[in-house]
Amino acid sequence: MEERMKEMKKAAEPPDEGAKPAKKRNRILHLLSEMWPAYLIEVVVIIVGISITLVLEEWRDHGKERELESVYLTNLAADIESDRRSLHYASSSTDTLLAAGEDIQQFVETPDQHLLTAARINQDVRALISRPKFLSHDATFSELKSSGNLHLIKDIQLNWLLFSYYSKAENIKENQEAEQLATIELSGRYFLQWFSLDGSEESPVFRNPGGVKALATNAEFRNHVLARIGTRQELQRLYKDTDSLASQLLGILHPKE
Repeated sequence: MEERMKEMKKAAEPPDEGAKPAKKRNRILHLLSEMWPAYLIEVVVIIVGISITLVLEEWRDHGKERELESVYLTNLAADIESDRRSLHYASSSTDTLLAAGEDIQQFVETPDQHLLTAARINQDVRALISRPKFLSHDATFSELKSSGNLHLIKDIQLNWLLFSYYSKAENIKENQEAEQLATIELSGRYFLQWFSLDGSEESPVFRNPGGVKALATNAEFRNHVLARIGTRQELQRLYKDTDSLASQLLGILHPKE
């Protein structure tokens, strides 16, 4: 009877709480020991999937960049080819201008041996005050800079030549603007006042005592001629230097097969 009471008392006591966590821990460890290969495979699959996605995205981005680079290079080549035509026009016209200036200078230095008629001087003066201009086509290069896409041009030499070329082109533009102002305000005003640019010999300078020959000793006339020649010689050097850079650029943009 006494033993029976002890068993009933023991059954009425609350169960030992410390055993439950131990059992739970054991169960979790058991599950992990059984399932860890599946978990590991799943993690590896996720990592591989993300890596493949990133590689594909990078490949697509590189493909788009290569296509965009090709478009930029094609447009740059077209711009520079247009520039070369403009440079050749400006350079050829400047040769004509300088030849007229040389003709006048020979007359000024040796008027007896190189005497010019009034019509010839008028013709030379018209050529001397002309202002052939080089116009740069820089839309593509400006777009490259403003869009932040210069990194697409991978060729370091090409990058350097592009900056050198467009720096020269900007220098030409500034010099041409300065020349235009000087021609309009100084030389142009003088020549228009004293010469008949329509070819007529009825101009004020030719009616002065001494006529055509007197121009050889006219300091103002000589100074304006020298100023025009000097300005155009500087521009001619810039035209030729820029054309040389353009030729190098096209050699890279259109390599020989």
